[in-house]
Amino acid sequence: MSRVIELDDPLSSVRRRAPTLANSEVDLGLLTDLTGFSVKLVWILGHGLLAREFGDTGITPHRYSMLEVIGRNPGLQQTQLAAALALTRPATSLAVDFWEDRGCVERRKIPGDRRSFGVYLTSQGETELVQLRELVRKADIALTADLTESETAELRRILRKIHR
Repeated sequence: MSRVIELDDPLSSVRRRAPTLANSEVDLGLLTDLTGFSVKLVWILGHGLLAREFGDTGITPHRYSMLEVIGRNPGLQQTQLAAALALTRPATSLAVDFWEDRGCVERRKIPGDRRSFGVYLTSQGETELVQLRELVRKADIALTADLTESETAELRRILRKIHR
């Protein structure tokens, strides 16, 4: 039996990974009233869309976020990157190592501080970031396709208010 996927619904291939709250055959109880649960389901959908766009490159939303922050804030130390993205130091080191191994970032000594390094994009990293931004935008547009422009803006505003 083959599964039919509607081509005009960019979420169709990832929706099967996240349960829907409306018209569910399973009683989810209190979960349907919890903001965190809804955010989790949206995260699953968004993650699935990004995974589809990134393919088998080894790039994850976490790794993309790291490259984006490095690109916008050249010279940040790894501890600053960790704090900015709410990551552990080891997770940050692994992500920086991933991009360094690909020639996209480099660690440079901070003048006057022998123990600290700043992280910078290389020219290859700048090119990679431009390409990844297009994939991320495509996934984000697909994620919010059922919302109007003003609804999308309002959703982002409310979510920023929660996480700040």
